[in-house]
Amino acid sequence: MASAFGTSCYLRALQGMPRYYFHFEGSRPHEDQTGELLPSDEAAWAAALRLARDVEHGLQPGEHWSLGVLDGTDPVFLLTMTTKRFR
Repeated sequence: MASAFGTSCYLRALQGMPRYYFHFEGSRPHEDQTGELLPSDEAAWAAALRLARDVEHGLQPGEHWSLGVLDGTDPVFLLTMTTKRFR
């Protein structure tokens, strides 16, 4: 019984959270169709930083990418990375 109550409280808490979408643009674009329920913009920022760290190893000289974080259709953050090679 306690388990069902805990699950019910958890599901109600999730319903009040905004869904954030993480879209990549650049040489390997990706549009997030699922999104992630997160409690705040700050939590979405932390998730965006984790994603940026995950993809930075694939970045090549001369490439550019951006990661847009949206709350539904409203932009919240934009992270960009541009690389240049001088030699």
